[in-house]
Amino acid sequence: MKKFFAGAMALVFSAMMSPGGAAAADDYPTRQITLIAGFPAGSGADVYARFFAKKLEEKLKQTVIVENKPGGLGSLSVVALKNAKPDGYTMLIGSADQFTAAPHVFKEPPYDPLKDFDYIAPVFSQAFMMLVSAKSPYKHISELTAAMKEKGDKASYATPNFPATILAEMYKANAGGLNTLQVRYKTSADSLNDFASGSIDYMVGDPVFGLARSRDGTLRILAVSTAKRISSVPDIPTFAEEGVPNVDVRIWWVLAAPKGTPKPILEKMHKVMTEVTTSDEARKFVGTNGGEPMILDSPQATLDYATMDVKRWEEWAKIGKIEKQ
Repeated sequence: MKKFFAGAMALVFSAMMSPGGAAAADDYPTRQITLIAGFPAGSGADVYARFFAKKLEEKLKQTVIVENKPGGLGSLSVVALKNAKPDGYTMLIGSADQFTAAPHVFKEPPYDPLKDFDYIAPVFSQAFMMLVSAKSPYKHISELTAAMKEKGDKASYATPNFPATILAEMYKANAGGLNTLQVRYKTSADSLNDFASGSIDYMVGDPVFGLARSRDGTLRILAVSTAKRISSVPDIPTFAEEGVPNVDVRIWWVLAAPKGTPKPILEKMHKVMTEVTTSDEARKFVGTNGGEPMILDSPQATLDYATMDVKRWEEWAKIGKIEKQ
């Protein structure tokens, strides 16, 4: 009986001290954490990742580094996360569409967005922006639309990624039907020379790029892609306000881990990430870059939202006429 009791107590103690036990979460983290970012150093995604890495480092009292793994439309970084050890020391911070768009943009998706990952917490949401050269005569979308109808298929626009392509197609359809030609670029910055030469009429870009180029006088922002104005940039109208209905594209960012990461660690990181994203400093930083904090109650609520996002991307891929790659 004593041997049985001793053995039982040993099992209980072992469970408490296992990676999935409460004791492990209390001590976590005990070493450096790596945050994977899916785009190059200096990109908007990298700027966000490094800001939040620093804030997490301050909260967790451990070093948090950013490891850039660009390529494959952000998918290479997600594959790296899938293959990482699920111990809480490797996570990815990035746009949720790196995960949730996969079934609808790849012929053979390299991962299952709902089976291969544990979603921890949202970080923020952001709109995309309609941009024209600061030297162009267009100050309202109605003016741009009239000009693009007149130019027909001689008009062109730039898109650097799938969300931009989707928004551009929404604009073309809901503005009364446009025949403008799409010109794809690897990054938003790659389009600037063509903007300067006048060979590109307009562009749909992310707010980090759009606001930076607006502030330096290179580009002009005509509208944001959300149904309501963004609180951090309230002076920029929506597409609907500019006479283009049925446009509502909002991208959200998420902190995620490999599938099988211990639940207590997921819950601890959810709490810490939520504290970071709701801080005044984070609100100001995200707002400066055209975003708004986003909060969900738990890792399960974050998974539920990702599940909804996968379904939303199915519709968006059709609107954007995205061919699987």
